[in-house]
Amino acid sequence: MKPVRLTPIYSQICGLTLLLWSLVGCGATETPPPLPPADLVQQASKQLVAAKSLHFEIELTGKLAYIDRPPTTALKRVEGDLLRPDRLRGLVKVSSFGLISEIGLISLAGQHFVTNPLNQQWEPLPAEWGWYFDPRLPFDAELGIPAIAPQIEFTHQGLETLDSGPAYRLEGVAQGRQLTAWSAGLIADGDVPLTLWIDPATFQLRQVQMIELGTDPERPTTWLIRFDQWDEPVEINLPPLSQE
Repeated sequence: MKPVRLTPIYSQICGLTLLLWSLVGCGATETPPPLPPADLVQQASKQLVAAKSLHFEIELTGKLAYIDRPPTTALKRVEGDLLRPDRLRGLVKVSSFGLISEIGLISLAGQHFVTNPLNQQWEPLPAEWGWYFDPRLPFDAELGIPAIAPQIEFTHQGLETLDSGPAYRLEGVAQGRQLTAWSAGLIADGDVPLTLWIDPATFQLRQVQMIELGTDPERPTTWLIRFDQWDEPVEINLPPLSQE
């Protein structure tokens, strides 16, 4: 009896089949179990504190969050770059009497500079504005998310896919008083459901969501903070100030 010869295509199919069987037998297709939520949060907090630079977006939706008294100016969005230890560059979007304005912001070692909404020229933050939301504080090691998140009990909600890739989703409930210091008083009291999305490979935070339940039963104020571009080179310098 003559031996059976396999054509090249059949040889490839058989080889592939054997490879798949071997992988399944070794458990290679299984997803490793995640760390306990408390450990994931600790790791993510350490990563946020250790980051030398990162790009961020802070977006507010739902009921308007006013940053002045009497309430006329509402914070809508901040996008920018953080450069440790003490530099930040961003673009702040606010709403006043239904009109949207964008204000440039640069912080250097405790000095704050903004663009004048009337002429777009850079100037020191005017004291008479009466408000200031410091976008650095959500990332502060003593006041911000890295300090608060480990104090909260989270539950694991599985693995989700974001635009930036897969991330573990953790859910917990913070108290408004825990968030007041870094939110310029915008978040004051009550239960605030808090959701974290953490990269399973690097433990870096991808997103943070906070819902202020006490603001409006139908459309509560919701904060969504996104993170990317970790530790990429960033230069933030003194802006050209107006000579007027």
